[in-house]
Amino acid sequence: MAASLDGRVRPRVLIEEWLPVTELGIESVRESAPIPGQFPKLKTLHVWWARRPLVASAGAILTSLLPAWTPELTEQFADAPELASEAAYRKWVLTMCGILGSPIAARDMKAAAVARGERLKDNPYTYKPAFKNNPSIKHVILLHEILEHTWGHHPNLLDPTAGGGSIPFEAVRYRLSTFAGDLNAVAAAILRSGMEIPARYGSGLYTDLYKWGEVLCKRLQARLAKFFPWGSSEQVTNYIWVRTVPCPTTGKPVPLVGDWSLRRVSEGKLAVAVKLVTHTSDGELDEPVYRIVEGDNIDFDPKAEATWRRGKAVSPWTDMTITGDYIRSEAQAGRMRDVLYAVAVRTAEGRGFRAPTRVDLGALAAAEVELNRLLPGWEEQNIIPDEDIPEGLKTREPHNYGMPCWRDLFTPRQLLVHGCFVEEYRKLADEVRSELTADRADAVLGMLGMIQGKSLDWNSRICVWDVSRQKVGHTFTM
Repeated sequence: MAASLDGRVRPRVLIEEWLPVTELGIESVRESAPIPGQFPKLKTLHVWWARRPLVASAGAILTSLLPAWTPELTEQFADAPELASEAAYRKWVLTMCGILGSPIAARDMKAAAVARGERLKDNPYTYKPAFKNNPSIKHVILLHEILEHTWGHHPNLLDPTAGGGSIPFEAVRYRLSTFAGDLNAVAAAILRSGMEIPARYGSGLYTDLYKWGEVLCKRLQARLAKFFPWGSSEQVTNYIWVRTVPCPTTGKPVPLVGDWSLRRVSEGKLAVAVKLVTHTSDGELDEPVYRIVEGDNIDFDPKAEATWRRGKAVSPWTDMTITGDYIRSEAQAGRMRDVLYAVAVRTAEGRGFRAPTRVDLGALAAAEVELNRLLPGWEEQNIIPDEDIPEGLKTREPHNYGMPCWRDLFTPRQLLVHGCFVEEYRKLADEVRSELTADRADAVLGMLGMIQGKSLDWNSRICVWDVSRQKVGHTFTM
């Protein structure tokens, strides 16, 4: 405890004294579980590398601001059953954190079923994950009354190194006056788009966001559709690439693939893999052929026959090991190539894969021609980032593999997409500012600008194919 300037006693209560840390920990794990739709929206807004769990942040806020329970507190709030006893008080704080049951009991029930070899019919957690449960208005009002009684005023919450914004996000949910910031520009953008703008405008900004977002998307679709063609009976969801280096002995392309699987057996779906073909009945080929095989036609181990493992490769032409130093030197010399070798599609029968067609390859060539046409003007207008990637703990890795500039992180078609977005966004900005007030225009443009951050993250050379989840893994998965 520490005395405040006004003579009142400011609470300094450690979270361990107040709440069962295990319960907060279990809910934090549930928050980060890789289940579709389970992630907090703040987490999906933009990648951040040290984002704290929302439920733990909520617990830290409440136990930092609220006083420890005392009989005097019960007397002061006689009409509040939440303060009738210390046990009731702790349960109320857990409820404010979104914990509406016993995660410990649920975890133990699940563990016991696993030990018995059984599968529970119903979810042992009888409530939604804690981060999905907003505090009720009644409880928020009670919280503010307790804070007013304890502090003599509504305390301000300050987080000067807010990062991904978990602490200020939870503070805003409790309607607390909150100040947050960060020196990192990405974090500052997340704070503004994820907290400040929604808190200031609420759902009232939706109409403007939808209107201008639709305009932006339609313009981009009009410019880019011809570079992403697909047939009337399918929808392309992903283009899957492999990087190659020349074989030290033959000079022929060596694909750097750690697993030839495209899909493993799951939920009744057959496995799909890519078979690398280097020889036919007519002899050795000049370059590899990539064949999509499915089910019983997979007569090899896709992982065991990988050509890339732990920074080294194996040439399919000579079966000789290729050192990591050689691979890096070839990449730095500009001789590492990108090859489209599979296309993920969605049809009436479901999801599947096919080999690239002439149409696919023609679209890639056309995109590169269009990029070369636009590049001179884009470079003058600073639309494409030409800066060198600075040397650092992790930023040395792109240099090692022949990507010394930011623009090198993208294939020509990816770079075309990102450049078109910047160009159209700049044009749109003038239109938005001409129709909306300055503050509202900034809010709309700030939110729309986050689209580009997502696109850059999920559409780069460093993205990988996530076999287990049938999706692309984002840039920072690596």
